[in-house]
Amino acid sequence: MRFLSSLFVVAVVASPAFAIDYVCKVRDTGDGFISPVLALQFEPSAKTALVYDSIVHAVHGKPISAKLKDRGNGKYRFTYRVNNIPANPRPARIGYRIELDTNTKRVIVRGSMPGVTNSFNGNGTCEVGQLPSK
Repeated sequence: MRFLSSLFVVAVVASPAFAIDYVCKVRDTGDGFISPVLALQFEPSAKTALVYDSIVHAVHGKPISAKLKDRGNGKYRFTYRVNNIPANPRPARIGYRIELDTNTKRVIVRGSMPGVTNSFNGNGTCEVGQLPSK
């Protein structure tokens, strides 16, 4: 809960007035490396977005940039990579792909590591709100 509160504070402080903000609750359906809470901020006409979750927080401490693709009909794809994720026996590098359907408020999260055939998966629901700027 403390992380969710911090996530909301970061989203409020970082939000430009024209961006759309989503906070998503995600259920991990795989083997980990999927955060239970995910924040997305984007402008529909832009090519990049901001992504923030517990894994990004552990590595960067702040939202990171993601590539944004408008897939039409209110569907968007976010892609990004997180390096140096704390893991044993050595830090992990995971590429993430998020599929957001703004009509149904559903989200699908997939993560993959180089050289590993299995992927990390999660799905959930999002809430939207126009968060105020500073």
